[in-house]
Amino acid sequence: MPMTVRLSARTERAVNALARRRRQTRSDIVRDALEHYTAINGGDPGRGRPYDDWVDVLGVIRAGARDRSRTTGEQFTAIVREKARARRAR
Repeated sequence: MPMTVRLSARTERAVNALARRRRQTRSDIVRDALEHYTAINGGDPGRGRPYDDWVDVLGVIRAGARDRSRTTGEQFTAIVREKARARRAR
């Protein structure tokens, strides 16, 4: 659907420069920017939550350490025991 948009001189220069760098048309740049903006601001009712976009990735990446949320209780217990030993050793 054709649409006319008025841009400030600064914005027009930025769009032109980006179009040259990416070797795309100015319309492509503006279209991509609007799609990105509406996706971020929930303007596209067909899109779900950001979680839905990442559900297949979540839990796949490992940092090499055990799951910290599961070991927190163990770590806390170890700290308390160490402090109790230190008090008894005095």
